[in-house]
Amino acid sequence: MSENENEDLWVEQDRTLPRKEREFTEQDAGELFKAGLFLLKRDRVKEALAAFRKALALKEKNPMYMSYTGLCMAVAEGKTREAVLLCEQAVQREFFHAELYLNLGRVYYIAGNRRKAHAAFRKGMTLDKESRNLRAELERMGIRKPPVFPFLDRRHPINKLTGKVLHRLHLR
Repeated sequence: MSENENEDLWVEQDRTLPRKEREFTEQDAGELFKAGLFLLKRDRVKEALAAFRKALALKEKNPMYMSYTGLCMAVAEGKTREAVLLCEQAVQREFFHAELYLNLGRVYYIAGNRRKAHAAFRKGMTLDKESRNLRAELERMGIRKPPVFPFLDRRHPINKLTGKVLHRLHLR
């Protein structure tokens, strides 16, 4: 690919998808992914999803492409079941990237599964203790204290009542 063609694909000041339709090659997948990230940061989720889908079509086994496609699917289209599957597959392929756990947690959260979202964020924090994004997501969810009686379920009435009383008395 010549340098001019590469510039047409992704212009620095406006990283959107190419205006002209043409066949994409595997080398274009990285540029499409970068364009998707750029669009996602600017809350242009549907356009980002299009870029991520094209990148994923070119490199179907890339965990980052899978993860971001899943995240955008959940946000833009509300397809949480497919999004969860994509993000879980990404994590299974490369379980050592905190960013994949961040996206998985966000998708779980959108799907309404707070417990799994919290677990995914915590797993990501074990991989990257300095991640601002993971820390922000955990803070947004609210960090829960352990149950008063750990041998009982968190939702058990005794744990709930005792926790509320101790909180009101400022003992916890």
